[in-house]
Amino acid sequence: MNEVTWAGVRERVLRLAEHPESDTVFGAQGHGFRLGPVMSEEQLQALEADLGVGLPAQYRSFLLQVGAGGAGPDYGLMTPSLGDGGWQWRGIGLVFSAQPTTAEFAGRPFVPEALQGELNALDDQEPEEDAFATAEEFHHAQAAWNARYEELYDAQEAGAVFLSEQGCGYTSLLVMTGPHQGAVWEDLRPMDRGIEPTGHDFAHWYRSWLERTEQRLGT
Repeated sequence: MNEVTWAGVRERVLRLAEHPESDTVFGAQGHGFRLGPVMSEEQLQALEADLGVGLPAQYRSFLLQVGAGGAGPDYGLMTPSLGDGGWQWRGIGLVFSAQPTTAEFAGRPFVPEALQGELNALDDQEPEEDAFATAEEFHHAQAAWNARYEELYDAQEAGAVFLSEQGCGYTSLLVMTGPHQGAVWEDLRPMDRGIEPTGHDFAHWYRSWLERTEQRLGT
């Protein structure tokens, strides 16, 4: 993605903070239309080394030209930062942040649909108490089933970054690996759906939010 994609975007976002009705925009109270500083090429290379794969091109150029995180769709963008445990995405400057994502976790294969199939099969195998001779045997089987369910549930998030908190437990994800790299997906599991594609790449997702916000505020 060339530089024209993000030309003037940082300035447009920061101007929104000056609008007298900016705090009426959904999610604005979470990010205040603030943006973190842009990242350097050296920082991005270090992040990619931890990630084990190159960043999606549109997102990479955003980090270089617009900001590392802050203002964005819903409650704002998580920020990649270096800590004691390596690089991870954290809710720096956000009031309502998504859960952190380590670069190691984001660099794993992204296969939520396959894992959903395993979860569906596991649902049919949930232990039933009357199938066991003793309560102790049932509780042991139930604990093992719960542990496997949680393992598969959490693994669905691998290969993506928790990019933005939508509210009510829903989140936007940016896929980092595999054929869907660079696409924005949504974690809609709190409504018993799944991790689903939005059909949009990062640039469309972010720029559409900015254009809608400008139209709403009449800027």
